Amino acid sequence: MAKYDSNLHKEIVSLPTMVRFIHNEIQNKCKTVFTVEELKNFDNIVLSGCGDSLCASYAVKECYETLLGLHIDTPVCLDLSRHYDVRRFGEKNKTLVILVSFSGKVSRVVEAAERAKANGALTMAVTHDIDSPVAKACDRVLHVVPEPFDLHRTPGCRTYVASMTALYLFGFAMAELTGKIDTATAEGYRKDILDYVDAYEAVMDKMDDDLFNIAVSWKPVPYFEFLSSGPEFASAWFGQAKMFEATNDFSRYENFEDWAHVDYILRKMDSGIFLFVDKKNPAFSRAQEVASVLTRQSYRYLVFTDADPSLFADPLKVFPVPTAKNLWLTPLMQAALPCMFAGALAHVKGTTEFCADMIDSLFPFGGAILRNSKIEMH
Repeated sequence: MAKYDSNLHKEIVSLPTMVRFIHNEIQNKCKTVFTVEELKNFDNIVLSGCGDSLCASYAVKECYETLLGLHIDTPVCLDLSRHYDVRRFGEKNKTLVILVSFSGKVSRVVEAAERAKANGALTMAVTHDIDSPVAKACDRVLHVVPEPFDLHRTPGCRTYVASMTALYLFGFAMAELTGKIDTATAEGYRKDILDYVDAYEAVMDKMDDDLFNIAVSWKPVPYFEFLSSGPEFASAWFGQAKMFEATNDFSRYENFEDWAHVDYILRKMDSGIFLFVDKKNPAFSRAQEVASVLTRQSYRYLVFTDADPSLFADPLKVFPVPTAKNLWLTPLMQAALPCMFAGALAHVKGTTEFCADMIDSLFPFGGAILRNSKIEMH
């Protein structure tokens, strides 16, 4: 049973139900956004968004590369809208640009859509608001509709997972419709999502309690680091953002290799470190080496993995998690883990939810800085 309650915690426990709902609701939509001829014409896909939406784009990148065999680019949205070499869009209608924005109201995403369209790309919005500025700026819309939920101003756990779910299912549909995979394989991938959700749901209460206890013991930690590689790098990236939002503690994210190149030479820092590494991750051995360094230097760390704990320098630092059938699906439910810890730590520290005290006193304009930013064409 949960040891605390908050709006973020309500989002976390709702994730399995939400994924199942979107899974059933969006499959037909995924197959009708484009014609088969349009889908077969694409030889390049660009995925982008801002914040968690960019993270969701990166999370599915390897899935798209594996199933579609196309070049997949995931530029930062500001780069896409103001710095991206438009020659990379190629011939007219040969590049699909997918713009992810659950709210559909972020100016930079609108700007990226308009620039891509002006330079010959076909654009698709992945959004909850079909009448939003982002939806209107794009050629097509994949409408993401979770089950009814009283969504408060929280660190965005549901919206991130909702966007990932929609992106995975669109990728499966595109691969099926273009003949890259057969229908049986596509159905198998869709079932993999449900199996993965079931596996997480079965142990979420225990993970929730265990991470709460860790949050209690890590209360004095001054800052946090999140490390990973490949598709799971999205989980490190997302985890860093949730710590900022839930507790207002300084956090950073890095890949295993760059951590080993730079942080390895530092004197021991009093941080709390999270490693995300599936046993199928090609960087698994590098994660083991990083964990060995952390053990030798007596760091406070935790490894989220489906691998045998004995494979790491300190098995007691291993936090077992359910496995996804394919590595590229791992980020979907892995997102719950940093949210569980961040939500628990916010409760332990008594942090005002979603830093509402700062938002009200220092940022009375709320999301205006995102939604009212000047749109330019470059």
